[in-house]
Amino acid sequence: MESDISYDAATPGDIRTGFSDVIAHGDLTSPRSPTGASYSPMAWDLNLRPQFTNQWNFALETRLSASTSVSLAYVGQRGTHLIMMRDGNQPLPGTGPFSTWAPKDDRRPLARTLPNVGSFYFIESGGIMTYHALQAGARRRFSHGLEFLASYTLSKNLTDDIGLFGCGSVNSQNPTVQNSYNRRGDFGPACSDALQNFAAGGLYELPFGKGKRYGSSWPRAVDLLLGGWNLNQNLAAHSGFPVTLFATAANSGQSARPNVRPNRYRALTITSQTVDQWFGPNVTLCNTPGLDNGVCAYGVAANGTFGTAGVGTERAPSFFNLDTSLGKKFHVTEKKYVEFRGEFFNVLNHVSFGPPGRDISTPATFGLITSQIGGARTIQLGLKFAF
Repeated sequence: MESDISYDAATPGDIRTGFSDVIAHGDLTSPRSPTGASYSPMAWDLNLRPQFTNQWNFALETRLSASTSVSLAYVGQRGTHLIMMRDGNQPLPGTGPFSTWAPKDDRRPLARTLPNVGSFYFIESGGIMTYHALQAGARRRFSHGLEFLASYTLSKNLTDDIGLFGCGSVNSQNPTVQNSYNRRGDFGPACSDALQNFAAGGLYELPFGKGKRYGSSWPRAVDLLLGGWNLNQNLAAHSGFPVTLFATAANSGQSARPNVRPNRYRALTITSQTVDQWFGPNVTLCNTPGLDNGVCAYGVAANGTFGTAGVGTERAPSFFNLDTSLGKKFHVTEKKYVEFRGEFFNVLNHVSFGPPGRDISTPATFGLITSQIGGARTIQLGLKFAF
């Protein structure tokens, strides 16, 4: 059981007291209070096990020239005993019509022995994950003023566990399993699953100035101005992350959380995508519980049931960003120089949008994007004197 204790500078806590200052909250076995089961403890599985991960890979690499090589690899991974969280006292389904079900607190497994205990977080090591990827890369060591490294990954990452803290800026499922009696119902794309991922970085020394291909005989003043420039770039791009849809209007009668998933009746047909209508302008949703009108892609599940939609059934917008910098050393003597550098973050001023609205119970905001990832173009200039 967790307890909040407030201390101040005059009466600080003392570790020697152990748990003697924990505030008592009442008897968990006493008759339930009129407001319902209000105590929410946290428990850890006594048989908690450390994560176990198997990894395997196979790679080929060949040299195209003395400085350039390319590679192709398969990478696989499987993890078991991942830390995951579920409701350790989730209500069981009732019998008969939903309208006749007993109150939620009466259907909890601990209702008879601990009637004042409601939902609580149960931490166990039952999560699993798999990862498979085709990875291609190209590398050039510095030669003739050029070096670069580029990689492309085509991958699939599946799991039933996104960890205790979830994923930031990604509309994924909740850290807590939706249905504690069907943990594998949360198995699907991991919140970090991007089908395609590309990254590249490099340095190019422009071939102008003293010791270069062009302009090696330039006068000192011209070389000081035009020679010795170098260009750096860093590019990152990936396809969209998974989006798990919710139906907050649904009433499963079992889950303690309101954002359960909807029913998935058929694939969502997207004719065009905008920031206002990422899932298309003609999305049809069924918001009458259990109703499928033969057209809608998603609908609110019938009362007393969990939705059939899995996790990560839709995708957020992709991401693209290019940073670059331009620099030059102005030599005063052989060992003393002034280095100038101009850095341009998101040099193309490209907008990468955040995830769309995903609650089918609010059609007005379903598919609406109200955020972006990364910032606008930023330029910074710097000078450094080395001596």
